[in-house]
Amino acid sequence: MMWLYLLPASSSGPPFRPDPPARRSAGPPGALLMIEVDVSPEGVTMVIAGELDLTTRPVLAEHLSAVLCTRPRRLILDLAGTGFVDCGSARLIVSAGQFLPEGRCPIIRHASPAVRRVLELTGFDAGCEIEG
Repeated sequence: MMWLYLLPASSSGPPFRPDPPARRSAGPPGALLMIEVDVSPEGVTMVIAGELDLTTRPVLAEHLSAVLCTRPRRLILDLAGTGFVDCGSARLIVSAGQFLPEGRCPIIRHASPAVRRVLELTGFDAGCEIEG
């Protein structure tokens, strides 16, 4: 199962939820945030593109909550398209680990140097596994 969520830059109203599209790696021009979720028997992969900040954190929280309700065995967040993460969003990502099976933590893939720096400075890197 896969679904895609886009938060248009010009939107202050309800979120834009398109019909399930073919797999894409980036949102449309001007989108603040794109979250693509891929659910498999091995776990859940969330591909996140855009900036994770005070404006987009509620969208991230909503989607993490929906994903964690499925009790995934693994949670992978691919942040290759994420250029910025604020401390609150980093805390939200790492706190998702409490809903994973014992001994598991969120896996962060393809984090930019700026995202890694935020995780390191806040100490949140200790609560997740960073790959690539």
